[in-house]
Amino acid sequence: MAIQRKKRTVRPAEARASSKKPRIETVDHSHARWPALLKLISRLGDRNVLLLDEDGWLSARQSVIAAFAGGKPAAYLIFRVQPLGDGRVEARLDAMGFGSSDTAGLMRKALSDAALRQCRRLKCVRFKGLKVKSDAGR
Repeated sequence: MAIQRKKRTVRPAEARASSKKPRIETVDHSHARWPALLKLISRLGDRNVLLLDEDGWLSARQSVIAAFAGGKPAAYLIFRVQPLGDGRVEARLDAMGFGSSDTAGLMRKALSDAALRQCRRLKCVRFKGLKVKSDAGR
């Protein structure tokens, strides 16, 4: 007995909304898309903030979170964590860049949310330099 599944019709507005949502990933030197992301970071003038050793490996104290649209890097947020000396850890924003100003608002929110989640996992007490608008009623 075959099971018949009902097909879901995607309306054009839904399709456009879902295609605009960026894919957010934590990226380092071993990620398949690192070379493409590094080109974007360099093009936007932020290559100097990366803590890379002589072999091109990213420091364990620095995180790069990237937004991909259509499989290509579209934006990034780079931050580092540092000890405060009393056993606590803080995060500090190093750079944020956008390949296009058209989607910067959407990308900024997605990248900031991902960075804050990562900082909570790392038990950071604060995130210096990241401005986050709070949603009313949350």
